[in-house]
Amino acid sequence: MTLLFLAPLIWIAAAVPWVVLHSTLGRHHHASALTAALAFTLWFTWFLVTWLGMPDSYSAPLCPDNVPPWWPAFIPA
Repeated sequence: MTLLFLAPLIWIAAAVPWVVLHSTLGRHHHASALTAALAFTLWFTWFLVTWLGMPDSYSAPLCPDNVPPWWPAFIPA
């Protein structure tokens, strides 16, 4: 429900980098601007889903820290 409530702010926060990258880098390097904007959007989506999508109070018997045992340590959860 939090993600739905924050949807307008999330959309603005995700759209601003696209506009900035298009107006700066996109004038000369279209592919680089598109790649950077897509990378930011994927990171931003991952961040919001992991930060807002899973409450800290949710406990699971197989995952006491809400992190599965097979999850790689180099990817934050």
